Amino acid sequence: MIAAIFVLCVALILLMTRPARADEVQLPAGITCELIREKVAEHGKFIAIAWAIRQGYSAAQIRVARRCLK
Repeated sequence: MIAAIFVLCVALILLMTRPARADEVQLPAGITCELIREKVAEHGKFIAIAWAIRQGYSAAQIRVARRCLK
């Protein structure tokens, strides 16, 4: 009985803390694919990603932005 309660609690915690899927995340206001392509061309992909991380963008937001480069 205790094992079943434990498994249920773990399942609920995992469901509540799931990371945002990339299709649920959008680019921040004022950021367009054109702007992303321009800055990556100017500074390079590595610098652009490092800047985004320093600015506090999430991994999901960075994945969405990388789609603009395809």
